[in-house]
Amino acid sequence: MSGFLLRTVIAFILLAATYNPTKFNYVTWAQDNYATQKPLVIGLGIILGIALLYFLLSTIRTLGSVGIFLLLVIVALLGYILVDKGVIALELSTNNIWGVIAILSLILGGASSWRGPSKIKSRSKVRPPAGEEARA
Repeated sequence: MSGFLLRTVIAFILLAATYNPTKFNYVTWAQDNYATQKPLVIGLGIILGIALLYFLLSTIRTLGSVGIFLLLVIVALLGYILVDKGVIALELSTNNIWGVIAILSLILGGASSWRGPSKIKSRSKVRPPAGEEARA
């Protein structure tokens, strides 16, 4: 699997494990089992939170605040067009939830596998070996 596809699949699994419209997700399980399995609920919540935070921070680092704002504008405009054309409805349906999970996983997976400005700058500062400097 390529880096983009692997990260997108991991982001999708992570987001779907956190919440999805079925009964098999962390939020529903935590609500049902908090009283009886509190340490396990808290531990898994921390693990999911750390993984989500990793993807979120890598997205923020790659896109920056302006990039995230522009991405939100584009996604909102796309959603507005789809609602206006009748492709999707403004209701909390199973298809809409899965669609949001898919879009968020594409954003998180794409941004975490994208080479950000900090990585490009650090590569350009690599100096040649000492023997080659004199030849140039």
